[in-house]
Amino acid sequence: MSAQSIARLLALYAVGLVVVSLCVRGSVALTPDPAHPRAVVASVWQNGALVARAVLPAGQEKHPSIDEAMASPGSELVLESSVAEGPIVTRSETALSISLVSGHDGVVGTLDGTSSYVTPDDLLARRAYDRGVNILGIDLGLGADTAVIYALLADRLHTTPRRVREEAKIRRVRFTRSTPGRPTPPWAHVDGGSLTPAIVRGAAIDAARYLARNLREDGHFRYLVDAPSNRQLGGYDWPRHAGATYFLAQAAGHFHEPELAEACLRAASLLRNRAVSNCGDAQCIGTDVRVDLGSSALSLIAFVEIVRTGLDTGYFGLVRSLSRFLREQQRADGEFMHEYDRRESRPVDVQYVYYSGEATLALARADEVTHDENDLASAKRGLSHLVRGAWHFFGDRYYFGEEHWTCQAMADLWGRSPDRGALDFCERWQAYGRKLQLRAGDAIYDADGAIGLSSIFTPRLTPVASRCEAGIATLDVLLREDARGVEELDAQQRRALALLVRRQLRPGPVAIFSSPESVYGAMPGSEVDLALRIDYVQHAGSAMIRWLDLSDLARDVPRRGKEGAARKVL
Repeated sequence: MSAQSIARLLALYAVGLVVVSLCVRGSVALTPDPAHPRAVVASVWQNGALVARAVLPAGQEKHPSIDEAMASPGSELVLESSVAEGPIVTRSETALSISLVSGHDGVVGTLDGTSSYVTPDDLLARRAYDRGVNILGIDLGLGADTAVIYALLADRLHTTPRRVREEAKIRRVRFTRSTPGRPTPPWAHVDGGSLTPAIVRGAAIDAARYLARNLREDGHFRYLVDAPSNRQLGGYDWPRHAGATYFLAQAAGHFHEPELAEACLRAASLLRNRAVSNCGDAQCIGTDVRVDLGSSALSLIAFVEIVRTGLDTGYFGLVRSLSRFLREQQRADGEFMHEYDRRESRPVDVQYVYYSGEATLALARADEVTHDENDLASAKRGLSHLVRGAWHFFGDRYYFGEEHWTCQAMADLWGRSPDRGALDFCERWQAYGRKLQLRAGDAIYDADGAIGLSSIFTPRLTPVASRCEAGIATLDVLLREDARGVEELDAQQRRALALLVRRQLRPGPVAIFSSPESVYGAMPGSEVDLALRIDYVQHAGSAMIRWLDLSDLARDVPRRGKEGAARKVL
């Protein structure tokens, strides 16, 4: 990315924050008082559908309609307590949208003397948070879908959305949520200090079981699932399929569950039987005229893990062929060409995010089973380019790209070809990440351990997971070298892992799910994004297993500090 592109992105970000701040100031700030709720919205859900609701005065716990609905099997009671209320700007739909804190704010609408609430669960069930608004041509992923709000109020006030928009008095409401009939799981409030291998092990195995459970007989994953409805959404691609297959191989090797091994091999078989093509003299992944490097790189990583763990050594030949393809896509300076034109039998010298790091890691992993000096040499050149020439501009020591594959490659190569410059690069990247890592209290969201430039936006979970994978890899090298900075880096990864454990759907807001057992163990996009894509759970699960492996090593081989005292990490 050029310096000009970075400057443009920062300028757009600054404009967005200014506009958001001006809009949010249009509504009065709320001062929540959880100890004295104004009212409690009691809702009964069955199979993800709202079947009964009553607004109870503070202190009242019973209502006939709620009791009657709860008598039906499978009913889930949710209490959403109104802990603050205030005016909100409704003249502008944009101002209304972004004035609501996703996952925590709803509204109350009053028309003709009748009032009705739209609660956070109402909006979560319809995936109406962080739907994005457009301000000055900038798409911002925050706020609520006002069309959903008006439609819900209209239905409950027995009128039209237009009349609600034009005549109803709408106020902003802050809610707290509780589920009296469902105990809170013990990991729901874990933090970096209380995180244990047992907690992470349970989360990782549930993540793997989610993928195995959502793998079809033909080897395709349920790629993108809407958690509330359990409906499969559109889209599919081979790189993410390969990444999910890799995680299943990791999990099968770590947990030794036959169901995980069977699912892994079924997913791998689909790649081998349906996605392998010839690209020149080597094999590649992809059946289009132009194939991308990432599909082959991530498939190679998956196949290496399958061979390395002994799940099926029959993939060794494909490992060698895919390695050759990646090497033939590499330029003399170490960069990779990210496409191959199968019709013209030639590489296409274009670059996209992630692919060079994926290819470098894939070749480093391949060398572990092929022992081919060409794989090792290619991986070394790829890493050197990534940490030196690929990201070179004024100020490059203070701004980084997506380096999670890069730093895993650095760690994988360390025992065979240590690159001190790459280690320095990864340490600086992790230090950069610490500056962006939010802490408890930084935002109303579940923020501790999250990555974000601002508390305005709901933190995404996949960047947390992918950076954690790389952070644990870097931590591994620092521990081997008995270097400084171990405790700080360890605490950073613990906080990230704890966030992933807390946000994983175990079980999540189960009342609004039509099939809670189907989505159990999945990783959402964020606290309020309940679309479940296979790479979300893959990155989180891979980070968890990498931490568990390092934790096991730390217990088995005590590491000594400079003064001879054992380091207390992991």
